[in-house]
Amino acid sequence: MQIIAIILSIIIWNFSNTATKADLGHNIQSDLPRNFVRDGSVDYTNYMQNAIAQHSDIIFPGFPILINDDGLEIGSNKTITFLPGSELRLKPTSKGKYVIIRIKNATNVTLKNPVIKGDKLSHLGSDGEWGMGIGIYGSNNITLINPRVFNCWGDGIYLGTSSKVTNRNVSITNAYLMGNRRDGISIISVVGLKLENAYAAYSNGTLPMTGINFEPNSATDELKNIIVSNPRTEYNGGRGIQVAIRQLLGGGHKNIDITIIKPIDISAKTNAVKVSCKRKSEDEGGSVSGSVRIINPSWKKTRSGIPLLVSVDQPNLKTIITSAKVTNLKGGLLTSGSTNSLLKRGVYKGDCIIN
Repeated sequence: MQIIAIILSIIIWNFSNTATKADLGHNIQSDLPRNFVRDGSVDYTNYMQNAIAQHSDIIFPGFPILINDDGLEIGSNKTITFLPGSELRLKPTSKGKYVIIRIKNATNVTLKNPVIKGDKLSHLGSDGEWGMGIGIYGSNNITLINPRVFNCWGDGIYLGTSSKVTNRNVSITNAYLMGNRRDGISIISVVGLKLENAYAAYSNGTLPMTGINFEPNSATDELKNIIVSNPRTEYNGGRGIQVAIRQLLGGGHKNIDITIIKPIDISAKTNAVKVSCKRKSEDEGGSVSGSVRIINPSWKKTRSGIPLLVSVDQPNLKTIITSAKVTNLKGGLLTSGSTNSLLKRGVYKGDCIIN
């Protein structure tokens, strides 16, 4: 009886293990060439791309894989899971523009635990600033879970457009964006964004060197229904969070809606937060209304001494700061009165409510 019980337990374990693997999806390791290496020293871009095109639920194996500057294109209805130890490494390039993982004109894509390393420290040229880790363009229902993006020539994550089509319904949770050359994440155009628990730090190399940067490119872009919860930005070469939306001017009327809850910034070089929207000239058309709400921020040791900068010439665009806590360069927490006085010093123009 004991032998039968052991045999049954082995059968059950094998069945359970097989079912678990099947549930996870197709492991791309089986698509790599014979005698493949596990140290990220050989370019397997074509093998990876072919496998992604053929399967919907995909597993990246638990070792680093080298990718060239063609990057990987992710189509609709894909779920990609990175196993522990999995990592995409960009082969050093001289191109000023690349996207390591590109999600373009796609619907229903989920990336779980992606780890991406760019070539900032080994880049072969000096031109450009558009080397992206993960690029999302004109796509819908996109979910990134625990993305970790390091040392890209441009931005860690980029939310752009495709043929003027904006992104919709994007969720990014627990992003860790470290040492990227331009921004941790650039948000160009999106309707419906949940950015939760993002860490964006040590952006350095080319302006604006911001942790989280809202930066539309044209008056056709959108920034609506955006909630950023518990972001932490540290030691960025420019600002912690920037809402620079002047490019929305020049067309018709635009409305924005951005709420940032409990942001923490440590030692931004210029400002913990900047909000700006000013016409280049009196002849420039268009208008922008709406609000940028910043709730319970904690701004520590801003190197310029000015944690908040507001420069807005749109009468119906409001910046609202609620319950800010500010720590000076020596680490002392300012009183409520001193905090309000300091923040008001940074309001050059515009309707900014500080309470």
